Amino acid sequence: MTRILSYSKFQLTADEQFEALGGYIPFCEVIDIVKPCAVLCRDPQDQPFLDLAHRGKTDLLITGDDDLLALVGETEFIIETPEAYRQRVSG
Repeated sequence: MTRILSYSKFQLTADEQFEALGGYIPFCEVIDIVKPCAVLCRDPQDQPFLDLAHRGKTDLLITGDDDLLALVGETEFIIETPEAYRQRVSG
């Protein structure tokens, strides 16, 4: 998570990254990846996100990653962009 928050596209200072992480951590739960997702991502670095979503029985994975978005409709959970999510929930 800390690596992702440091991406230049987010333009967050170190303090802003720390604050974002501090606001996020209390809502996290540890999930053991016993059985990985049967759907494989073409980018192996993105596979942990699929495995976590699968094992955590999530309803929704929000991502801007093209490799994950290529799997729309192939998983038990919804995969959508932040923009699509905003439009869907705001009506």
